[in-house]
Amino acid sequence: MLDLILSTESRVLSTNITDFEKQAEQFLSTLTQSFETDEDFGRAKEEVKILKELEDKTRAAIKNAQQGDINELIAQAEAIAERFRQERLSRDKLVKEKEASIKDNIANAAIIEILDTRNSACGESAISLALEFTMPKDTLKKRINDATKNKRTIDGLTKAVNAEKALVLAELMSEIARLQSRLKLIPISHEYLFSDAVKLIAGEDDLEEIVAQRIEEEKQREEQRKAEAAAEKAKLEAEEQAKVQAEAAAVAQEMKAQNQPAAPAQSAVENHGFVIQIALPPMPQTDAVTIAREVKSVYGDKYEVTLKPLKG
Repeated sequence: MLDLILSTESRVLSTNITDFEKQAEQFLSTLTQSFETDEDFGRAKEEVKILKELEDKTRAAIKNAQQGDINELIAQAEAIAERFRQERLSRDKLVKEKEASIKDNIANAAIIEILDTRNSACGESAISLALEFTMPKDTLKKRINDATKNKRTIDGLTKAVNAEKALVLAELMSEIARLQSRLKLIPISHEYLFSDAVKLIAGEDDLEEIVAQRIEEEKQREEQRKAEAAAEKAKLEAEEQAKVQAEAAAVAQEMKAQNQPAAPAQSAVENHGFVIQIALPPMPQTDAVTIAREVKSVYGDKYEVTLKPLKG
């Protein structure tokens, strides 16, 4: 250990200041510069303590010296003590920064591996979204960061983080498999019934029962829609048929009213009424009404024109 000797009256009686300064320089040059292993950090922390002891001893030697013709000697010793102090403060800060940096690097590497595995294993967006309900990214990061707490050595920190990482990855793969198996229970043909698919696969409810229930309800709704459509079609057809029949009856009534038989004329020759019948081929009633109207427009002023369906 370095020790400074200062013994004075009104002059310097004895001192090893020159040798002490050289030894101090040599000691400072051998301080730890590498911060990678637990041994590195252990040496650096011990050096911080030694620097504090050297600083205190140097200042104590200064206080024990009597003022006189020794100002230069004391100033020299003060400078050495200050160097010890500055190096101690700098080294203490450096050790803490290096430890924090290594701790962050180990934790971040584990988090990146976990998230990369998560992204590559999901495959489908629904699985990734469901994982945010069951195993959120923030929760995974927190678990790794929590594993770094209260670890005094790099080796202990690394082991703790690796153990937690392995556990998280195992849980993650198991959860992804569970979500994928639940997603397969939702048939592609009925995906439109499951806008809440992400929430459903993330949950714990009996998904098979939910799927069966929704498909059955959709089947019932479809049957009801078909029944309503058929009823509406029958209603429209009935209304159209009634409209056509009413129109035909109105035409017949109009023709009958306009073509009442005239009183028999007095003639030397007896006259008789005759009926000219035109048989139309099978056609819709609306077409027959149109033809009847055309005949009436030509002969309606002189003759009675009627429209009747053929029997048999």
